[in-house]
Order: sequence, then C-alpha cells, then structure tokens
Amino acid sequence: MGLRVLGVNASARTDGFTAELLDEVLEAARRKGASTERLDLVKHPFPFCAGNYSVDPLACGPDTCVQGPWDGFGKVAEKILNADAVVFATPVYWFSASARMKALLERMTSMENQGLLNLGKPMALLAVAEEEGASQALSQMLLPLSYMGFVLAPLGLVYAHRRGNGRLAENAELLEDARIAGENLVLMAERLQGASFREPLPSYQYRLPHLPGAAAD
Repeated sequence: MGLRVLGVNASARTDGFTAELLDEVLEAARRKGASTERLDLVKHPFPFCAGNYSVDPLACGPDTCVQGPWDGFGKVAEKILNADAVVFATPVYWFSASARMKALLERMTSMENQGLLNLGKPMALLAVAEEEGASQALSQMLLPLSYMGFVLAPLGLVYAHRRGNGRLAENAELLEDARIAGENLVLMAERLQGASFREPLPSYQYRLPHLPGAAAD
C-alpha cells in the first residue's frame, strides 16, 4: 500500500483558488506514487475548542476532550492521524489564516497535549491571498504545527497573491512550486517511514508534585 497524503482545505469554497492550488500539490504527490484525499473542512463542521487545557489538562486529549472526542472534529482528526503526510491549505482573510484553519489548529491541541500523535509526520503548507498576508498566514500555521511534531517538507511553503493574476494554470512558477512541494512531501514521507523521534513529557506534567514514574517522597 502506498503512502497516504491528506490535503486539508480550510477555505469556505470547495472550488476556489485555494482548493485548486491544493489539488495541484496532491496531483504531484499522486504522480510520485502516493494515494491522496482532499478534505474540505466546510463539509465537516465542529465546535470550537473549549479551552479546557488551562483548567484541567487531562480533559484535553484524543479520548477525553469534553467536546466529545468524536464530534464533527473526530472524522477530521482520524484522517489526519491515518495520513502519512498532510497538506494544510488556507485562504488569507484579513492578513490571517481562515477561521476554519484556526479552529482546526486549536482543536488539534487534543492530538498533542497528552502525547505528540503526529510526531515526525511531514507536512506542506499553502496560503492564497487576494493581496497581502500569505506569509503571515503560513507562519500562523507553521509554528503550532511544528510544536505538534509535524515536519515541514523541503520547499513545502507555497503561497500565492491573486490580485492581477489570472488562472492558476496560467502561472507557471506557482505550478512548479506546487509540483515541487508535492513531490518533496512524498520523498520525505518515504524516508521518515519507521523513524522514531524523542518527545518531551507534556508540559503540564512538569508542574505536578511528582513526575509520572517518579518515586514519592
């Protein structure tokens, strides 16, 4: 069975420029032998994060989320966990990643708080803006996903500013960027298969009277 690459589209539209760019990256991954799937977040609504980590970290985890671990977010989480690599794609709304992407990242706290469930998983990040803000949106995704254990593929940051440009098919440089990102994503996933990485204890455990496994006084 080939590598599984998941594309997450955080646009309100399933046929917009963000989805089109994401499809180009996924097509490049398919040509490298991966099986691909595009997940449109607009089709899988889920409640916002309730912020319980700051009250009770143990209430924030894949099986303990007070929202219900498998509400609408559950299908999204399951697909991310089962993928060998993930492409996160967002439009830019007011110099920022979309609200859907932000909501996803916040809910993904439950996938890293009690263990980094995506540790070492390759990713590529895409951002599409009408004017400015694509680099800000990329950084807003890159930092939290990196802390969650995802690993950026070489040249895995792809952005586009649409104003004054025509169709994606007419932008040879952007198409090449998308192709390289998709191919490098698969190449990295192939090389990291079976690799093990060290991870720290969840940060809240360092605030407990005794670290897990430590002898009591």
